[in-house]
Amino acid sequence: MTRTRAALSLLLVALAGSARAQTMLDQQQRLIDIHDLLLDLPPVEAPGGLRAGQVSLGIEIIGIPPIDGSTGSKKQITASDRTPLFPRPRLAVGLPAPEGFRAFAGLAYIPPFRIREVSTHYGAAEAGIAYAPGALVAGLRAHAVYAWSESPVTDPNTRDTLRTFAVGADVSSGYRFMIGPGSVTPYGSVGVSQLGGRFRVTSDGVVLTSDDTALTLLAGLRLLLTERWEAVAELEVVPARLVHPSFRIAYVLAL
Repeated sequence: MTRTRAALSLLLVALAGSARAQTMLDQQQRLIDIHDLLLDLPPVEAPGGLRAGQVSLGIEIIGIPPIDGSTGSKKQITASDRTPLFPRPRLAVGLPAPEGFRAFAGLAYIPPFRIREVSTHYGAAEAGIAYAPGALVAGLRAHAVYAWSESPVTDPNTRDTLRTFAVGADVSSGYRFMIGPGSVTPYGSVGVSQLGGRFRVTSDGVVLTSDDTALTLLAGLRLLLTERWEAVAELEVVPARLVHPSFRIAYVLAL
């Protein structure tokens, strides 16, 4: 009987240890996924926003919600511990399209400047087409992202690295209300992104990876003033993972 109890005790300890390790790994992968999602490229633009020959030069501000960095008994430094916002320069160009359609291509880039011991070297591309015969528009967009981030995560005195790769697509719809020389366009979007993250701890060389697919729901509002200045506010929801806003202001010019 004593041997049976001992065997059961050892089994319970082993199972408990395994559960804790799995929970630790899940928490690490959760943090990788959240940071990958923050680096993903949402539209921050209404479908069919640009006519052929128009260029939008803007700056986007991404809001970072509070992120719990707890992993087991440790607490890791997260993006929200460093800043509540980060900027992303963005360029979009309206392309020729069939009658009743609007197409565009865009780029986003962040140089590897270090701010509060955090840097991200980031590049992204996107392209889309929208059916826009009138006020009601519907669009399809695809995008790809690659980023290399360095920041103190496991220790304030080191700079760990996160490599992010993401590809995705979304469908969207909006309705344009003309107001004088400008317009207001509320819109919504549903998208899916395939995320790949590789996190490396500098101090001991440990590498953690996460591959995940995320469903994204978006709601936004685009304000166009005198056909030259535009402002966009957007709320992104990734169910059970992330809710955060993005804002963009841009100057629209004609080639």
